Amino acid sequence: MAATTALLNLSSCHKHDEGENITTVKLTLTPKLGGTAKTFVWSDPDGIGGNAPKQADTIVCDSTENYNGEIQFFNGDEDITTEIRNEGSEHFVCYSGPTSDVLDIKATDSDGKFAIGLSTEWKPAKKSGGMVRIILKHQPKSKDGTCDKGETDVDVTFPLSIR
Repeated sequence: MAATTALLNLSSCHKHDEGENITTVKLTLTPKLGGTAKTFVWSDPDGIGGNAPKQADTIVCDSTENYNGEIQFFNGDEDITTEIRNEGSEHFVCYSGPTSDVLDIKATDSDGKFAIGLSTEWKPAKKSGGMVRIILKHQPKSKDGTCDKGETDVDVTFPLSIR
């Protein structure tokens, strides 16, 4: 479970202001061939540095299905995803999880040069479990397609079950 599946770039446009307090991350996976979308939530109502997160849903995927993924970031009730997309050249969403022979995650959006990672494609390959880590990076003037640079706006881990 320690191998990196994919690194996708996205950083939050709020760090250059005062920094955003990201309290909720919502990941929606929709089967590519049709079917019901599933939403998985990570929630930390008091924000980073306070109490432990209150919720981290288990991402459940079918090993025979591919998915379109969409991720949203919230500061309280405020959805800041559009702002992140509009400032995509400064943002990077990094995904890591099982090895690519178990789950492959690829960004399907970009800023014209590098991936952003708000939209993704998920390809589970076999039944397995583990964790998926999602990091939102803020990389003004330093975005290079890796998760090595910039400030971390939020770093969350979801349990994973591929059935």
